[in-house]
Amino acid sequence: MALRTLYLPAAALFLLVSSGASQDFAGKCGAIKGGRWNEAAAAQGNTPALPAHCEVLGKLNERVGVNSQPYAIRFRLRLPAAWNGRFFFEGGGGSNGNLGNAYGNLQGQQRTIALALGYAVVAQDSGHDNAINNDPNRNGAQTFGFDPQARIDFGYNSYDQVTQAAKALIKDYYGRPPERSYYVGCSEGGREGMMMSQRFPSYYDGILACAPGFQLPKAALFGEVDATLAYAALAKAFGIYDRFGQPLLNKTFTDEDLDLVVQAVLGSCDRLDGLEDGIIDNFLACTTAAVTPKVDALACKGPKRTTCLAAAQIAALKRVFDGAKNSKGEQLYADWAWDRGIGGKVGDAYVQGWRAWKLGAYDAPQNSSISTTLGAGAVSAIFTTPPTPVPTSNGAPLAFLLGIDFDRDAAKLYAESGVYTKSAWDFMMASSTDLSAFKGHGGKLLIVHGVSDPIFSIKDTVSWWNDVNRVNRGSAADFVRMFAVPGMNHCGGGPSTDRFDAFTALVNWVEKSAAPEQIVATAGPNTPWPGRTRPLCAYPKQPRYKGAGSIEEASSFTCQ
Repeated sequence: MALRTLYLPAAALFLLVSSGASQDFAGKCGAIKGGRWNEAAAAQGNTPALPAHCEVLGKLNERVGVNSQPYAIRFRLRLPAAWNGRFFFEGGGGSNGNLGNAYGNLQGQQRTIALALGYAVVAQDSGHDNAINNDPNRNGAQTFGFDPQARIDFGYNSYDQVTQAAKALIKDYYGRPPERSYYVGCSEGGREGMMMSQRFPSYYDGILACAPGFQLPKAALFGEVDATLAYAALAKAFGIYDRFGQPLLNKTFTDEDLDLVVQAVLGSCDRLDGLEDGIIDNFLACTTAAVTPKVDALACKGPKRTTCLAAAQIAALKRVFDGAKNSKGEQLYADWAWDRGIGGKVGDAYVQGWRAWKLGAYDAPQNSSISTTLGAGAVSAIFTTPPTPVPTSNGAPLAFLLGIDFDRDAAKLYAESGVYTKSAWDFMMASSTDLSAFKGHGGKLLIVHGVSDPIFSIKDTVSWWNDVNRVNRGSAADFVRMFAVPGMNHCGGGPSTDRFDAFTALVNWVEKSAAPEQIVATAGPNTPWPGRTRPLCAYPKQPRYKGAGSIEEASSFTCQ
């Protein structure tokens, strides 16, 4: 068999055995530069069993950046011997910089992987390496934010380049292109999926975007920072500081305090869906006005005790849940859903997902909230222009966040400066309501979002869907559907039914024209109701009890 040269985007070069009738996948894999054949592997611990497949490690666009660091778009492609004719792009997370394993995470707390189902799977690092592009005086793992091209690669370019490279390799390896292509991700990966539907609408037939950060710059600069400012002010009022002299957010609320809030929220809103069952399905009706009487009733009538909240704590919560505003009272980011997943006790443990982002672990000796440790570096280096160097130690991240002024700094989202010719809003944009090209391609977008997500407000996602529906004259559900998961934190967890198979629902929609009206979800072992099943309903419908049957079974509910 003769060798031939295969040219891929951005001058990436691979050698591959010429396609033909041969099914010698191992031999073909060995002919790819960077290809390695893997026989079937048994599961070990939390590692899933892998089928026989060819693993390809590749690089695109190797270069030296403006800060004299080496950059490249690295990807990993797995090509199964028993290919089902389909392609799966595994989305990233956080600020990326890690080469994913390319197993094909289906989301919804599933152990099944796309590779085992026969999908060719690709993952990539979005154009930077956290181990290499990491300067502690330039925001650590967000150092890439100081390189203009790395910013663009992170925003949209790397996903375009890797999609083209992966599809070219797949076509040459199997002798035919993918019949269907899917993009799946959560958080930043969810943003990537929504971005693909808008910037590259013909690349994917189906996209599963979970907890999508489609307005990530706004969520970071306004949503995260607003909460940090509110809780920092509360810590100062209480006189609680860490060893660097910074207000200690962690100790502004105990786990018991958050449990009090959860009970007040349940007491206000659990019945709004017609059934008091510990799940708030009618979350849009659970507003600040709805919960105010019971939350206000938590106020201590004397000194702070474990059975009540200080007035300043209540005021801080209301401020945060009402969403970020500037000095004129203009809304800068969406308000937040009052929901059970913000805390509370399940068995002998307390729910930690919401507080991990907003406050940090109570017992941590210094500020440990993810909004501080990840948010400060991302806001200063990636989501504002020009990027601002912020050291990663000695309290510097929180100090930077506390110095943000919305009236002054909001414009930095849209600014261009010197070599930074694209604003953060430009290269990160994934919030367009014009999905006409994706719809014309026949694409289907399925969104799943936890109501108690502490980083991306589900109310922002609902607002976006309503706008898309309006643009499409009430027919958005023909090609984009959104499913809310009450109680679920960011990408999973919380007192919720967070185990579901949204990917199969997406595939059936794409390949069988079976538009999903509901997705059955199950509560995990660390919830108040292990094994409970409920339908997740396509928005704007919500689950309603039929009036008969076990409330632990999805069959007792209908979407209305």
